[in-house]
Parts: sequence; structure tokens; C-alpha cells
Amino acid sequence: MRLVEVRDWLAGQSWFDTRQYRILPPEGISMHWSRYLDAGIAAILLAAATVLPMAQAELAAVIFWPSFLACLMVLILAHGTNRLLGPASALGALAVFLSWGKLGGEFVAPRIDHHNAQILCTTALFYLSLVPGRARLLGALAGISTACALAIGLEMLPTLATIWGLVALRHAFGEPKSGDWLMCFGIAITIAAPLLMAGQTPASDWALPYCDVLAPPVLALGAVGVVATLVPVLAQRVLTGPVARLLVMVSIATVGLWLAYPLFGRCVAGPYSDVPQHVRAIIESNVTEALSASILLRAQPELLARILAPPVIIALLAMATALRLRDRLGPVQRRALVQAFLIVGIGLVFATVQIRAANLMTPAVPFLGGFMVYAFTLIPRESFLRIPAVVVLVLAMPTSVERAATFLLRPAAMPFEVGHKAIAAAPDAGCYSASAMAEIATLPKSLVFTTLNLGPAILAYTPHSVTSAGYHRSSAAYWNGIGAFESEATLQAALARSEADYLVICTDGALESTSPLLVALQSRALPAWLSDATEGRKRVRVFQVEKAALAVSGGAP
Repeated sequence: MRLVEVRDWLAGQSWFDTRQYRILPPEGISMHWSRYLDAGIAAILLAAATVLPMAQAELAAVIFWPSFLACLMVLILAHGTNRLLGPASALGALAVFLSWGKLGGEFVAPRIDHHNAQILCTTALFYLSLVPGRARLLGALAGISTACALAIGLEMLPTLATIWGLVALRHAFGEPKSGDWLMCFGIAITIAAPLLMAGQTPASDWALPYCDVLAPPVLALGAVGVVATLVPVLAQRVLTGPVARLLVMVSIATVGLWLAYPLFGRCVAGPYSDVPQHVRAIIESNVTEALSASILLRAQPELLARILAPPVIIALLAMATALRLRDRLGPVQRRALVQAFLIVGIGLVFATVQIRAANLMTPAVPFLGGFMVYAFTLIPRESFLRIPAVVVLVLAMPTSVERAATFLLRPAAMPFEVGHKAIAAAPDAGCYSASAMAEIATLPKSLVFTTLNLGPAILAYTPHSVTSAGYHRSSAAYWNGIGAFESEATLQAALARSEADYLVICTDGALESTSPLLVALQSRALPAWLSDATEGRKRVRVFQVEKAALAVSGGAP
């Protein structure tokens, strides 16, 4: 879908218009993605297109964009961890980054969505809040990084707020230069966040209280945070003790949140607050990234272990090591460890509700891995403990943990993801292959009714429009992709509402093999309002919608 969005912009769609008009045309559906990432991908694509055919230029873009972000991530992790713990620890942090599928996997081709860029910005904030140096410059860079993370998306907001709050606590307890850091952070985010919002949001929408993008609700929360954390800094000569500073900060934050609640209160329920309950139930029970840990434990325990076991094991080992070395750690290292443990804990709590919240802990886990290597370097070379320590380090590597989880749990099938949306059961990757798309592309240009994951692939690789896609601003697009296949009556009504020309399904996809309705469509007599148009296609089944018969049989909206 990101590639489709970039193509549309380069083809002349307005910078401020991110609607996807080929989903449920002619109105299309509203998207909440940042144009700033489109610009970065488009820059690579256009440069490659000067020497390559467009198809190969697009391939180059989806390879080089995440690779570029991965290089930036390596630089941040290596430099930041080295400053805090030394060069050996930097290697440990990089080893965790490169071997943990949940983290490093976000930076491999063709991951051109927004998660990797958000993790990058938040990791930059993590280290900018800890490394010693010019506090004012570090604070300003941290404010800009935070604003960029929010402009890209709001998924990392809990981690961003936690780091900000921890620096404010450090100032309250008298940490030198933390006031300068907070002052420049507050100024930078106050300037950068509104500018970044204005740069990707049309002026007509500036006042709309969106809960899933950088908009007035988030700006209001940011303003409360700036005032609450800067007043103790500006009044530090009067507020001379931690109790006074904390009381003032908490009081201002409480009053500010009360005053701003009418603006952001509706967002407390999360990004799905405006989604109808029946569609929200579909999202929370069918989309992998939105599943809770309890559901995954029953449905896909191997996937749950691969995501959560590596950070949990690393954090527990690092905590035990930190307790043993507590007298040998400097104040900066202690602060960094406390911040890392807290971020991992917050990420785990949120991940129990929605597994995608595991991203919240990604900035801290590599640092903890680096700390484990740092602790190893403190063991004398002649000590017999070095060999078991090496064994522990190897076994604690995310690759080792993930392989153990796969070996022990062995799921029947892994989820296949398209755009980070996945049905819990696993479809055949052939549904999204070049041959499958070529079979669909041979249809006359039309509006195609599909299952949820197939919609974006059809947009990217055929000229057709579609009725289904997993983006929460359109309840209809979500419902068409899953809910419509609950029964023959719901499918009939959904086809009539969408005015689709064809129904296209995979021959061996996930939903197609588990939905009684779709199994029946492939094996029994068809209703009068569908006719088989599959012809010689192998990967997909194609049914033409007989609109006259659909209306006669009661399928009209």
C-alpha cells in the first residue's frame, strides 16, 4: 500500500491528499500515513528510474529505503551504546538488532511502512536523553526526533512520553544540565511538531481531532507536557527541592490534562475509537498485529514466543547482572539501565493487549544486550566464569531464542503478512505471487471484491480497484474483507453495496480454506447472482457478479 501511495503522488495526486481512490471508488478511503516517508521512498525511486526501467526502480526503492534506515539505526546504536558502555557493548547492541526478528526484521526489504522509521526516531531519543555531552544540543535534537516520530505515527507515543518524563524526574532530583536539556527539548518540539503537522495536513483539516495522526489532540498533550516540565526548570531557584518540583509538575500536568480532556478524551480509547463495534471485533480477533497475547498464546504460541521471549530473557539477565554489578556502575549507566528496564516493562504491558506494542520496547532491548557484553568484559580473563558467561550470551541471543521457540512449539503454519496485516491462519504465499497477480490482471479493468489481505496486492500489481483493505479509517473496507464472508446473505448485501464487478478469491488462501461460505462457493452450485469466470486461472477463483440477478434476489442496499 505504501508503494501504491508513492505511485499516486508521483502521478499527480496532491501532497496533502492521501486518500486511496481505488479502494471503494469513487470516494475512496482516508489514509493516515505520513507523506514524509513517501518523499524519501520517491527520492530513491526517481533516482533509480534515471538508469533503470520503472519496475526495477521500484524494486530498488523497496530495497534501499529500509536498508538506508537500517544503516542509520546501526550508527545510532553503535555510537550511543559505545558512549554509555564502551565499544564491546556496541557490538552486543548490534548483535541484538541484527538477530531479533521483531526489530531487525522491520528494517529489511520490502518493509517500507512506517514502523521502522518510528523505531529509528525513538531509538535516537533514547540515546539523546542519556549520553553525556552538550545538553542543549542533545535536547534540541531529541525534541526534533520526537516530533518526527509523532509526525510519522503515534504507535511509539508511550515510549516517547516515558523518556521525556524520566528526564523531568532527573531534573527534579537535581541532575546537572537536565534543565538545559528539557528547555531545548521543549522549545524544539513546540516548534517542530506543529510545523510537521502543517507540512503534511491540509489547512482545512488542522482543527480536526484525529486520534491516529499528529493532530490537535496530540499537540494538546504535548503542550501540557512542555508547560509541566519547563515550569520547574524556569522556577528552579524558587523550587529548590525535588518534592516542590514534583508537586508543581504533577499539579500543572493534572490541571492541563483536565483542561485539554475535551480535545483528546475521545482518543483515550485508542485509534479504533471511531470504528463500529462489529468491525472492531473483526480487527481485534483477525488481524495479527492487533491480537492480544492471550489470543496468540492459544492460536500462535510460536509467534508470541518469537516476539516476546527475546526481550524478556535479555531484560531478566540484564537485571540480574545489574544487581550483581551495582557497585561498579557509574551514575550514567545506572540511569540508562533504569530507563531501559522501564521501557521494556511498559512495552510488555501494552503488548499483552496488542502484540504490535512490542515495538515500544525495541529502543531499549539492544542497549540491554550491549550491557550484557559489557558485563562480560569485566570478568577477568583467567576466571573460569568466562566460559559459562559466553554460553549464556550465545543462548540469550534472539536468534537462539527464536530457533528454540520454533523447535519447541512448531506451529502448523506461520501467518503470512501483507502490509503488517495478517489473518491468524496462514494463506499460501502463492496468492500474492506474480503469477496470481497476472491472472487477476487479465480481467477487464473493474472493481474487484476480495478478502482482506488480497486487496492491497491487487492495487499494487493490477489496474483494478478493490473493495477490501485493512485500514481502520474505513469500516466498510474492513468489513468487506472478513465480515462479508460470514454467510451468503452478508456477502450478497456487501456485493450490492459495493457494486463490485467480480469476486476474486485465492484457491488455497487462509480465509478461503476456513470460511464455510468460501469453501462452498468453490465446491457447490453458485447462487444466481454469481457466475464462474475462472476459466484457465490456477491461483485464483473468479466469479462475475450478476448485478441484475443480485438486485432481483434482494441484494440491493
